[in-house]
Amino acid sequence: MSWRHKLVEVVVGKEGEIFKQGGDDDIRILDLATGTADVAILLGKAASHYTSSTTPSKYKPVIIGLDPSQNMISVGNDKITRHNLSNIVRLGLGDSRKLDDVVDNSFHAATMSFGIRNVPEKEMALCEIHRILKKSDSSLPSKLAIMEFSEPGPDSGVLGLVARFFIRHVVPSLGALLSGAPKEYMHLQKSIKEFPSPEKFVEMMEGLKCPARSPENDELEVHTFGAFRVTEVINLNFGSVQIYVATPILKKYVTE
Repeated sequence: MSWRHKLVEVVVGKEGEIFKQGGDDDIRILDLATGTADVAILLGKAASHYTSSTTPSKYKPVIIGLDPSQNMISVGNDKITRHNLSNIVRLGLGDSRKLDDVVDNSFHAATMSFGIRNVPEKEMALCEIHRILKKSDSSLPSKLAIMEFSEPGPDSGVLGLVARFFIRHVVPSLGALLSGAPKEYMHLQKSIKEFPSPEKFVEMMEGLKCPARSPENDELEVHTFGAFRVTEVINLNFGSVQIYVATPILKKYVTE
């Protein structure tokens, strides 16, 4: 199973559980930094497979992919058309740090594959994702799944040594060979090295203090803030790739 297939399985469930939950609206999944829509297409295929005979016709899956590059979006749209997924997957321009056109509490899940590493204001992006994810007491809470590279530390043993070799040499060399853009892939190596360790990134996600709005009147909640509860960190490829699985939560400020 490829890394992206694993990411999609984590989000939709092994039996497509996300598409089978009850409710009075469409099942909506947002793929950020979608690039040429590889993950969005896999989500669309899963949605098509699991909803062909189980979902009432008035409720349908909607996969939205956003990326700041129009060139990427254009390539992605061509791929979506070739896969006959235009009725499920839609792409548009968007920056994960400023999702102004996305309504609060409107998505059941969000994904980001190898994108958060390149976002300078990571906390801002995470808070925007928190804002647009549904916050409710349903039996299947909304979910964020982020897949990203990391470079294991020096105390990670033999497997960590293999992973560091993969990150420092295999990824940039293979990427440069396949893309014909060696400079970009040398930047990839540097950006991976500078990305927080899995432990630090979990701390970042769980230590957020995102503005929280009341679902009743859309006003800011003075005594409440948003963060994520990281429920699982899945290690892939000798620990050089992680999938961070989290749910949005609301917390109260502690006052003395």
